[in-house]
Amino acid sequence: MQLPSVLSARYRRLFCFYDRNGDGVHSLAGDFIPVAHSIHARWGERPTPVPHLLQVLLDTYTHENARRDADSSGSVDLQEFIDSHGRVVAAFRSLPEQGRLFIERAAGGFFDLLDLDRDGVLQLADLEAFAAAYGHPVAGIAANLDAMLEDLGLPPSQLPRQAFLTLVEQYWFDPSPTAPGRRLFDGLSLLE
Repeated sequence: MQLPSVLSARYRRLFCFYDRNGDGVHSLAGDFIPVAHSIHARWGERPTPVPHLLQVLLDTYTHENARRDADSSGSVDLQEFIDSHGRVVAAFRSLPEQGRLFIERAAGGFFDLLDLDRDGVLQLADLEAFAAAYGHPVAGIAANLDAMLEDLGLPPSQLPRQAFLTLVEQYWFDPSPTAPGRRLFDGLSLLE
């Protein structure tokens, strides 16, 4: 499927975000295993939203990396990453309600892993910890978060679960230049 150029540009930005070690490919060892350990460590002694959280994260990252790895090389390059999103966009367009259920399950589940106090709202510290796990500075996150929340007509500084799901859906699938979700990874210094 031919992706709108604006979505391809977003996926390039997302690829850069996930490329924790900056080597131009996604690999489990270089990019995702350290992030899984970082997310798991944030929970400390608190009860986690799923049993065996670290293993769930490792399994999820392993599955997603394998799904995107078209040539079975063990790593995912930029083109494989963008192509994998093309398939997801095509599926979403043909079955949007099922796509929204997938977003609820996948992105909603990830939201739950970031929401340390389990109150259904991500605090700035939750978002900053996520960016930091990928090795990104966090200086611009607060302003970007507040701009997106303002676009959604919500008060600043706290990202409710439903708003998060809306932003994710917009980022992945809505090529509109005015969709608040288009800015989901703005405010971060990413190499492109």
